[in-house]
Amino acid sequence: MSIKANKKQNIVIITGNGVRHKFFIQLLNHHFSISEVYIEESDYPNPIPNSEEESIAWDWFFKRRDQYEKKLILESGYLTQKNNPRITYLEKDALNTSSTIANIINTNPDFIALFGTGILKKSFLKSFPGCLFNLHVGDPEFYRGSSCNFWPIHQGELQHMSATIHQIDQGIDTGDILFRKTVTLNKNDNEQTLLLKPLELGTKLMVKTIKSWQNGKLQPITQNRTGKLFKKIDFTPKAILEVKQMVESGKLKDYIENQNALIRKQT
Repeated sequence: MSIKANKKQNIVIITGNGVRHKFFIQLLNHHFSISEVYIEESDYPNPIPNSEEESIAWDWFFKRRDQYEKKLILESGYLTQKNNPRITYLEKDALNTSSTIANIINTNPDFIALFGTGILKKSFLKSFPGCLFNLHVGDPEFYRGSSCNFWPIHQGELQHMSATIHQIDQGIDTGDILFRKTVTLNKNDNEQTLLLKPLELGTKLMVKTIKSWQNGKLQPITQNRTGKLFKKIDFTPKAILEVKQMVESGKLKDYIENQNALIRKQT
């Protein structure tokens, strides 16, 4: 069933407080006037490494991630913005409180674009029926939950490096899909460029979703299968170390070449 055109254009963003979330805000605000932005304090685990090797890998990963994300946000910082929306900062776990829900209701949103927030509870979902659209940095029919741009790398399943815009229901990343696309792999990619590609692609898909919504051309598609659920606690120093070893051994490059060779063969 298609979603009818909505002449109202009241767009709200709800996202996290990381660098990648700032990119999401800037790109959307480059294309659309935004009524309000709600920024939720991120809640990431800080696990204790089991070895010095894991500790080194953890620091290696996040230093590299910071470098690549800061470069991305520097590039998006030159984009002109449609307006200067009001920004509300939320403490951790405050998104689902009655006061926050009431404040968002007062904003009178017609379209809520979400990326990188905590799980929405029933009270939140009931307050905004048909308004909630999430950027998932993965393919939810294969990878659901947290860090779904990381796990296809870790699992050597680069064919599932994707971005998806889906409606939000009571499940975790199980709502109807609006747009989904796999990323394009490059021989020069590394673990960090692969992590950023679903973010960049997904943000562009959110722009496409909003434009389609404005024109009444959204066509939700029901998911056919439920992907494996990954939680924040699964993102461990051990998993990071395994990806670091893939990078340093050349195994990740092999995965990229093999996937590109498969694509060339199919076309």
